[in-house]
Amino acid sequence: MKRNRFELFTGNIVIGTYRFVNLVLPDGWAVQRSRAPSDVYYTGVVQGKAWVTEGYAHYYLTNLVTGDRSDLYLEVKKGIKGLDVAGQAGLKSFSGHPATIKWRSYATGIFRKREVKEVVITTVCDQTSRTISIQLVSQEELPREVVDTLLESECH
Repeated sequence: MKRNRFELFTGNIVIGTYRFVNLVLPDGWAVQRSRAPSDVYYTGVVQGKAWVTEGYAHYYLTNLVTGDRSDLYLEVKKGIKGLDVAGQAGLKSFSGHPATIKWRSYATGIFRKREVKEVVITTVCDQTSRTISIQLVSQEELPREVVDTLLESECH
C-alpha cells in the first residue's frame, strides 16, 4: 500500500522552521492546515533538526475520496514523564517508542447533541525529550488502517 508523508511544522522568517512530527498516512488521505495558528512555547535542536519541544497545533485529516474530515489536534510537551505504559492493554509502537491508543465516543453540544468519535495516540520520544499526543476527532468512525498507518510516523 502506498504511503504519504506530511511534515507538520511551524515557524516564520525570523526564527526559522520547527517540526512537530512527520505523519504517515495511507494513499487517499491528506493533512490540511487549519486557520488556527500554532502555539509554540519552547523549541530545540536535536541531531541537527529543529523541533517544537512544547506547543500545540490544529490540522485537518481529510479523506480525499469521500471528503470526510477529522480534526487533528497535536500537542507536544517537554519531558518524557507523561505516559505510563505499565500494564497497558493494546500497547503499540510509534516511531520505535511505546505508545498508547485510546478510542472513545461521546456526546457534544448544548442543545443539539451529536455523537463524536475520538482516537488519541500518545507516546514519549526519548531522542527529543518530548511527550507527543495526537488527537483525532470526527463524527465518523476513523478507519483502523489510518490509525495503524499513523503509527509509522516519525517523531525524531
